[in-house]
Amino acid sequence: MASSKTKFQYQQIAEKVKDRILLGEIAVGEKLASERILMEEFGVQRNTIRQALAELEAGGHIVTEGRRGSFVLPPTAAARGGTFLVNIEPGSGPNGTALFEGVVHIANSLKMNVQRFSTKPLPNSSMNRLPDPEDLPPDTAGIILWPHHPINMARLQKLNDVVPVVLVDHKVAGTSLDCVRFDDAAGGRQVTEYLLLQGHSRIAFLTDEVFAESVQSRWQGYLTALEEGGAPYDPRLGLLYQSLDSEILGMTIAHLNQNPNRRPTAVICSNDLVAFALLRCLNTMGVRVPEDVAVTGYGNSMPQYAAAISLTTMDQPFFAMGQEAAKLLADRTRQTRSERLRLPKDISLPMKLVVRGST
Repeated sequence: MASSKTKFQYQQIAEKVKDRILLGEIAVGEKLASERILMEEFGVQRNTIRQALAELEAGGHIVTEGRRGSFVLPPTAAARGGTFLVNIEPGSGPNGTALFEGVVHIANSLKMNVQRFSTKPLPNSSMNRLPDPEDLPPDTAGIILWPHHPINMARLQKLNDVVPVVLVDHKVAGTSLDCVRFDDAAGGRQVTEYLLLQGHSRIAFLTDEVFAESVQSRWQGYLTALEEGGAPYDPRLGLLYQSLDSEILGMTIAHLNQNPNRRPTAVICSNDLVAFALLRCLNTMGVRVPEDVAVTGYGNSMPQYAAAISLTTMDQPFFAMGQEAAKLLADRTRQTRSERLRLPKDISLPMKLVVRGST
C-alpha cells in the first residue's frame, strides 16, 4: 500500500499489525506477540515497537494491560453490528464484483453487514443519484462510493458530514473526502515506457471516457513517458472520445492508416473493453497484431478472456481496493466527526504490467 504522505516506521508497523487484526489473522481477545518478538520480526528497537503499540491503542484496536501484554479489542460500538453501504450496480462487471468481495472480506472479520445501493441516474438526468442523509438506514456505519457519473458535490459533502464516505477508483473534484484508488499516472507511464523500450515511437492513446479522472491520470502518465523518452507527441494520436461505437472506431483506424508514415505502431487503450473493441476492428480490417500494430489494454478486468486473446494490460487489484476501502471506513467509524474530517486520506494502490502476445 502506498500513501501520498511518507509514514514513520512505527506507523508502518502499526498499519501492518492493524491489517492482521482486520483480516482476522489475530482474533478479538487474542494477545499480540511480545515486544521482543515484534522487535525481531520488524528489525527495530523497542521504542519503535512501543510507539506502534501506542498508535494501535489510540485507534481503539488494542488495549495494553501492564505486564500481561497487549490484547485485540472488538470493534467499537459505533461500528459493531452496523452496515457498510456500497454502490455496486448490476452489470458493473468483474471489477465491481471483485471490489464488493474485498469489502465483504473485511466486513465479515468485523462482524459488520454490507448492503448494495444504487446511484444510477434518474430518467432525464446525468447525475449520480445520492441518498438523502436523512433517509439512510439507521444502522449505516459508512458508505463506499464508486462515482460513475457527474455528482452533486453539495449532497456528497452533506453525506460525509453525517457518516464517513470513502471514494474508490477516483476522486470527485471540488470535494475533500477519503479516497482509495490506483496510481493511474504511474500505470499510464509504465505501459508507455514498456512500448518505448520495444522500439515504438508513434504510440496512440485511445479512450472512450475522456472526462474520467482516472483516464486523465493515465493520459498524463502517457505524456510524461513520451516526453522523458524523447518521443515527440503527435496530437493526431490522442484519440480522446466520450463513448465510442464500432463505426467511429473503424473510421478512426482507417484514417490513421491512410498515411504509412503517420499511423501508430502501438495503441494504448484506456481500458480492456476498448482494447477488445479495437482488436475486433483491426481483425476485420486485416491489420495484424502485433506485427502491424501493438495493442495494450488497462485493468485486466477479465483475465481469462484477456489471456485467451493474449492482451497485454495493466492489472488492477480491485479486490485489494475493496479491502483497503473497508479498512479505512472501519477506522473512520472509530473517530469523532471532527477527527475524521480533519485530514482526508488519499491511498494509492500499485499495479503491475501483464505482458502478453498483443505487444
